[in-house]
Amino acid sequence: MIQSKRFDPLLKRAQDHEDEVARDLAERQRALDTHLSRLDELRRYADEYANAQMAATSPAQLLNRRAFLDRLDSAVAQQRQTVDHNREKVEAERARLILASRDKAVLEQLAASYRAQEKVVTDRRDQREMDDLGARRSRQAQRADTDTGGTP
Repeated sequence: MIQSKRFDPLLKRAQDHEDEVARDLAERQRALDTHLSRLDELRRYADEYANAQMAATSPAQLLNRRAFLDRLDSAVAQQRQTVDHNREKVEAERARLILASRDKAVLEQLAASYRAQEKVVTDRRDQREMDDLGARRSRQAQRADTDTGGTP
């Protein structure tokens, strides 16, 4: 089997792996975008609620309002942690994609190198065959000349 052909299954696996990692990265990125959107919504809602003017309220209503604002702040903080965690996952997937791309590129370069070497060998063999063919024809022509007495 030709050496460069041995790389075809490896290249296919490397391409499949790179595609899989790229899909994982896209999925992680979508999840991050969703969590970022939720965080923005929570922040907007918390800001609107905090800035809303309350007409004459009782102390109990103020305590309830404060407790609700605290829960909103807690939800924002938790969502921020979720966003940070998802960012880390996206960065990890991005690093995996870079590695998968490098691995595939190395295999492609190696296969190209083997193909180039095989081309040189094939070209040399073809040239040798052409030289042999030319030499045979030359000898046949010389023999034919000697057989006919050297007269053209």
